[in-house]
Amino acid sequence: MVTLSSAENVLKDVYLGVIADQINTKTNPLFSKIKKTARNIVGKEIRVVAPIGINGGIMAGTETSVLPEGVDTPYLSFVAPLKNLYGRFEISDKAIRCSSSDVNSFVNLLQDGMDSLLKASIFNLSRMIYGDGSGCLATITVASDVVTVSNTDAVAAGMYVDIYSTTGLRKANVFVKNVDKASKTITFGETVSDLATGDKIYVHNSKDNEIIGLKGIVNNASLYGVNKSEYPIMNAKTYTKTGVAFDEDFVQEIIDNLEMNGTVVNFINCSYELKRMYQKYLTIYQKNINYTTLEDGMKVLTHFGTPIVPTNQIGADECYFLNTDDFTFYELGDWKWLEDESGRILKQDSNKPAFSATLVKYTELLCQKPSGVGFVSGLATSLPTTK
Repeated sequence: MVTLSSAENVLKDVYLGVIADQINTKTNPLFSKIKKTARNIVGKEIRVVAPIGINGGIMAGTETSVLPEGVDTPYLSFVAPLKNLYGRFEISDKAIRCSSSDVNSFVNLLQDGMDSLLKASIFNLSRMIYGDGSGCLATITVASDVVTVSNTDAVAAGMYVDIYSTTGLRKANVFVKNVDKASKTITFGETVSDLATGDKIYVHNSKDNEIIGLKGIVNNASLYGVNKSEYPIMNAKTYTKTGVAFDEDFVQEIIDNLEMNGTVVNFINCSYELKRMYQKYLTIYQKNINYTTLEDGMKVLTHFGTPIVPTNQIGADECYFLNTDDFTFYELGDWKWLEDESGRILKQDSNKPAFSATLVKYTELLCQKPSGVGFVSGLATSLPTTK
């Protein structure tokens, strides 16, 4: 007979390892490429020193010259709090009772719940990697019963979101009923009054609590406790290339620029529109199209061996040039079930006849060389038809 105790054992011994492995390997190619470590965590914070130059104790002199002073390489101290990532699985008391005498039915019930939790965890972690840490999913451009937003790639049906105006919270815990990506519209499960153009949508209770991703590394005024205006080396290399074609010559130009500044690009992350643009140019000019297979099994184009990896979390005219060795996920262990003092992970909801288990991870993404990140915007997204 299936009991809560046996269900907990299955969640701990069977599903936890599988879920953690799937999240770590299937989130997206960039996440798979970035190293993970538990080092440099002090209390609730990550503390890392990052070089901002080279050793100054170098000179060329005569046989009797005074030797150079021993000057240490200058460093900046990065301090960042660990972010708290949660994923909740829920099962009703009625469902447990109905399947308590049928092990196969109960396993199927758990499997469905785990699949749903895994899908949601992968989706949200993937979009966070490209965010700025604010948790903003989209900006409302037209307020009506069916809301038009700036983009829908970070929003999915089933989400619960908070809506903020410029002055504060407008509506909390709103259910997303439908997302139409073609028309960039969202339908909520309830009527939300007084919405206005410019309002922003966030995952419920997540505003300003998410991982600092690529957008934050490029755009945030301060990073890891360091004010960028005081240390220009904290600024990413940004390029506005209005209408420029995303072809071999352009890609090599950006790579050369970054390499002249000491960054070896090993990962190009772009939109699907730009990936098709690059492939189209190779076809038009009858060049070889080379592919490589990434760690997560994804097959992608390469630019002379450097993978060009598409994602829908980047704007259509945008592209990142990265050295993934400059990035690290600092984490306080891998994914775990949240346990109480007695080791229980399935807890009854005080307001309804259901039991829930919460998956948790404490982590943050750090880039030790923000100036090595290249970000390009304004690229042409229309595909050529002739040479």
